[in-house]
Amino acid sequence: MSFGDSHRLEPAFDEMERDLGSLELSEHNRSQVAQLLTVWASAYLEATCREVMTTYTLRRAEPSVVAYVMSQLDRFRSPRAENMVNLVRTFDKDAAQQLEGFCHGQIKESINSIVGNRHLIAHGRATKISMAEIMRYFRDAKRFADKMRSVLLN
Repeated sequence: MSFGDSHRLEPAFDEMERDLGSLELSEHNRSQVAQLLTVWASAYLEATCREVMTTYTLRRAEPSVVAYVMSQLDRFRSPRAENMVNLVRTFDKDAAQQLEGFCHGQIKESINSIVGNRHLIAHGRATKISMAEIMRYFRDAKRFADKMRSVLLN
């Protein structure tokens, strides 16, 4: 994944959501597209965390510290809600508290469903995620990403 991936994935989801009604796909193909979007949604969350935390660090630290943080962020692979809040906590406890307050209920469930389904898909296991579900989950993930950017970068 490269810097800026989160901003490239957002329009792909918007376009897919617009086209959902006009897509004439078999049930099997709809399921396959939903699984692909699930993997993309998880990648979006990973990329957002890396990009926000890298930018946050660039604004506050020496180049050697930035290089270290970036190398550590490359290891961030499971963007469950708790993991993202804990990652932020290692940088800024107040920001983590704000995100934790925001990330509950449906948003937390959506994020964790994205990651849980992505794990099933990655290991060749069946998932019953629908196009409508992954689109709803992505909208919630985007709300969390926007909040993360707002709390840490504004």
